[in-house]
Amino acid sequence: MIELVIVVTVMGILLTMALPAYRNHMLRVHRSEAIQLLLQASMCQERTRASKGSYDTGMCLPVSEQQHYRLTFAPANQQGMVYIAKAVPIGAQIADHCGSLLLDQDGTRSIRANDVSAVKCWNGR
Repeated sequence: MIELVIVVTVMGILLTMALPAYRNHMLRVHRSEAIQLLLQASMCQERTRASKGSYDTGMCLPVSEQQHYRLTFAPANQQGMVYIAKAVPIGAQIADHCGSLLLDQDGTRSIRANDVSAVKCWNGR
């Protein structure tokens, strides 16, 4: 009987250590999907600019299959030469410390979160 109590106690301790690590890992995995969507949208905008001469933020909105992020574009300026693609976390992904991910026409990568490095968020940490 005492062996069973010890086994259950050890399993409980292992579970309390493993569960937060698993959650953090899944947040990073979902963030990498958002980064992929932003890069796809950026490539589409560049193709649009190459063919039409300007960006069109009404186009090129890939949809997340997992529904952890919503992709939007800030409206282009009147000349159509600037855009900002934004991946906004939804659902359980709101717990991600990186917040929203942003990518502009120059390839500048940023985030909407306090006290977090954009480089770490964009590099999957």
